[in-house]
Amino acid sequence: MRGDGNHRADAALARVLADGSPGPRRRGDRVPGNVPRSLERARLSDTVVILTALGLEYDAVRAYLRERDFVRHETGTVFEVGTLAGTAWRMALAEVGAGNDAAAVVTEQARQLFSPRALLFVGVAGAIKDDLALGDVVVATRVHSVHGGKDAPEGFLARPEGWAGSHELVQSAKHALRDQSWHTESAPGDTEGQRHPRVHFKPIAAGDVVLNSATSVLRQQLRTYYNDAVAIEMESAGMAHAAQIGRVEALTVRGISDMADGNKYAEADTEHQPRAAAHAAAAAVAVIRHLPPPQAPSAPHSRAAPPSSDRDGLPGSPRSGTPLSLRHLLSCFADAPLPLYVLSPAAISAVGIPELSADRVAAEISEFTVEPVTASGEPGAPMVPCIRAGAATPVDAAGATPDERARLCTYAGALLDHAVAAPPDDSGLPLLAPHVLALLWRRDGDPARPIAAARRVRDAYLARGRYEDGLPLAVQLVMSGQGGLKDDLALGQLHSGRGDFGEAEVVLRRVLAKAEKDAAEHGLSLAGRTGPSMRDVLTNDAEGPFTRDLSQTQCDVLGFAARVQHALGNALYGLRRYPESERLLQAAVGLLWRTQGAENPGRMLAQMHRAQAVARQHRWEEALGLVHDVIPWAARLRLDQDSPETDALIRLAHAEVTAEIVASRQRGDRQRTRGVGMFPAPVVKWLGRTVTPTRPDRLTWADVRSLCDDAVRACERAFGGPHPRTTEARAVRDRASEGMGG
Repeated sequence: MRGDGNHRADAALARVLADGSPGPRRRGDRVPGNVPRSLERARLSDTVVILTALGLEYDAVRAYLRERDFVRHETGTVFEVGTLAGTAWRMALAEVGAGNDAAAVVTEQARQLFSPRALLFVGVAGAIKDDLALGDVVVATRVHSVHGGKDAPEGFLARPEGWAGSHELVQSAKHALRDQSWHTESAPGDTEGQRHPRVHFKPIAAGDVVLNSATSVLRQQLRTYYNDAVAIEMESAGMAHAAQIGRVEALTVRGISDMADGNKYAEADTEHQPRAAAHAAAAAVAVIRHLPPPQAPSAPHSRAAPPSSDRDGLPGSPRSGTPLSLRHLLSCFADAPLPLYVLSPAAISAVGIPELSADRVAAEISEFTVEPVTASGEPGAPMVPCIRAGAATPVDAAGATPDERARLCTYAGALLDHAVAAPPDDSGLPLLAPHVLALLWRRDGDPARPIAAARRVRDAYLARGRYEDGLPLAVQLVMSGQGGLKDDLALGQLHSGRGDFGEAEVVLRRVLAKAEKDAAEHGLSLAGRTGPSMRDVLTNDAEGPFTRDLSQTQCDVLGFAARVQHALGNALYGLRRYPESERLLQAAVGLLWRTQGAENPGRMLAQMHRAQAVARQHRWEEALGLVHDVIPWAARLRLDQDSPETDALIRLAHAEVTAEIVASRQRGDRQRTRGVGMFPAPVVKWLGRTVTPTRPDRLTWADVRSLCDDAVRACERAFGGPHPRTTEARAVRDRASEGMGG
């Protein structure tokens, strides 16, 4: 078993891809070319795709392949394709790596390439029920995505999400695995006299955080909210969600390699994982053998030429001698409504496409069917004139040279970047997202403009709190290989925004490790005290910054590291790991004080979030001291005017800290005080009372309500009514009203 998680499977990526799938494949790939999907499905319905996460899982399945060949997706993913002896089935095998994100993406890629008859995820898992034994096989009747929920005052409130295994595949598995005939060959680690592996048809849990404890909080949450799950792993939620969206019959088959009870270690994995993987592979192959035999296509067609009915109305390929038209450009976009202003004469002129004159653009646009579309779908939302999806027939890319296709996609990317950078209003951004994503997938032409457009849309979604919509773009930017650490940071922030704190931790810890390495290469360290030294404070203005011995590059490196620490600290806060969260936020505050000064809004916000983590540990006076370090600065600097978003978040954090203190005192919790440096806890407590104007024992729900009213107004001004932060402020206000007795 490699993990479990907190992740509502990230097949949001697959959803967007289903709406705007990447265009025609590159010439030379060993897959059918530019043919209608219905014909492709007819020809490839003899294919079953098997995905694995680990190399040993891949090898266990690969042993059953004959006449092996390779197929490469245009993004670089390699599928090994072969026949299954004694059947008419072809099997396409891929190793996707660990995690639900990767599983969702490769599931969608497999759907595009093969239109498979079925898709199976085969590998190892950890048992979370005592009636399972090492080497047993679990066929997942349902896949639970764990950790989706809400962290509320009364505790963690789960919001379970799951996907049932394909009824047809589960029934085939029950028939194929009813007796021990499927387990005819000994697997690595099998010993003479050892009982045959049992097969369990039960639900399974999937996430991205390794579980290796019988007593952890996560283990208890699994017992409480997912108590029908018998095993846990890391990929099936992503696969199952993407398969559901793509309408692919899917099933998970796992072999038990450990008990997820604290006894998982490298030596044990070396012994038990190959055996578990071999059992899972044998069971999966038995399921495939019991599927109804594939039907041969009734009317095979030439790869080079679709039927004439599918070619009617196609414009000529943009070869030399053939004038470039808007229809050629449309072939690079997704099959989704495209805002008309993307192809307006002004946009064409601004981007600089010499082959298209303004008069010609205007004439061609008049030939398209244009209809108003609302991006949000809500009544009264602004309508955006769009070229209807499918109104223009795409170019036959099989007849275009790679250079011509690259030229078209470069133009399309430039048009999208121009449209995203200066849209008439924000209402068109959701309509641009599938086209941006489609160009990222195609990877033809200059990638700079599609990547710039994708970053603009992603950042707009992040700022507006539309984390679910921004996540597919963030994932693809990271997977494109063209992104940087800032793209990884944005991915982690989006995961945190949608409540996937465990996934955010995984992403952000990788980013922090790279930031620490970058700092070391510049002669800096993020270990220990990150703020200014006492000598710096005494010999300089205590407000900072303290950059006399730092170059601008070093300041930039430390500033970025502080942003990562802040984001990771917030993710750990969402996971209720308050001491770890506090340490990271304290480090972020120190770095920002050192490099930006005490007046920096980012430092103040990190300090407020640190106060929240401190309050959760019942160190109330210390938390109030941190709050009162920030509030005077915010008032003096008029953040409500110069940085309204930061001002709103500071007010919200102030209200939440106060609410936590009042609620804790109401529950009868006792205040804690810790020593700091040379000062013991009693001295720290006395010092805190001398500098903090507010005493915890004097706070009431009325104080909380007043702070919440300010926070709600600030959030509505800064973010708008539907934003998650505004909703959060209203929820705290409702809690305060309940505490006041209505």
